[in-house]
Amino acid sequence: MDYPTLLARLGEGSAHPGGFQATKELIERIKLPTGTKVLEVGCGTGRTACYLASMGCDVTAMDRNEAMVEKAKRRARLSGAPLRIVKADAASMPFPDASFDVVFVESVTAFTKGSSALREFWRVLKPGGILYDREMALTRKIPAAHLRELQSFYGLLHLRTVPEWLKLVRQSRFQKLTVSRFSPMKQPLTDIDPFRVIEHNLLLNQDTIRMMTNNERLMNRFAKVMGSIVITAWKS
Repeated sequence: MDYPTLLARLGEGSAHPGGFQATKELIERIKLPTGTKVLEVGCGTGRTACYLASMGCDVTAMDRNEAMVEKAKRRARLSGAPLRIVKADAASMPFPDASFDVVFVESVTAFTKGSSALREFWRVLKPGGILYDREMALTRKIPAAHLRELQSFYGLLHLRTVPEWLKLVRQSRFQKLTVSRFSPMKQPLTDIDPFRVIEHNLLLNQDTIRMMTNNERLMNRFAKVMGSIVITAWKS
């Protein structure tokens, strides 16, 4: 079992840096008008997508993990959120060009080849559309062995410093972009997700316990060099 599969089976709705509180703060800051056509890429169990829909956005959500998609659909039914949910890969999305006003992404691009996903984000945005992408980032370069350890455990295809992220985004046809200040990885401990569905038998599984312990160990070990940024990029 890999880390993304563990998150799906645990029903985790906000595994990205800063948790759901950081998501809400970002959405409240950008103030999307009612009816904004939003694509959430890598929607996981659908928590953010349902929140965006509750704020009046016209939401399409997608994830490549079948278990995540099923839990997102269940969350949408229970919460009454009007949104479309599809199974698809960020590197090859089943949407026409210029379909969305906003592409919203949180800790997804690092799990793809990067350039292919970013080109797809650009393609499906309308002219003047905006990408909001919260990604894990490094404060500085780290030894190759440490990088391999992090990428191997989390299933990341790349883990970049802030300048490396900006270079990658610019190479993917986005020219106008900004980046938020660097934020720590730790998540609030008080967050309650009323629609979370956990496969409780997992909590008695030794592999699960080992993976959760390793996650905590890595977070503590690399706390000073790993965090997150929010990249905002406009399609001209």
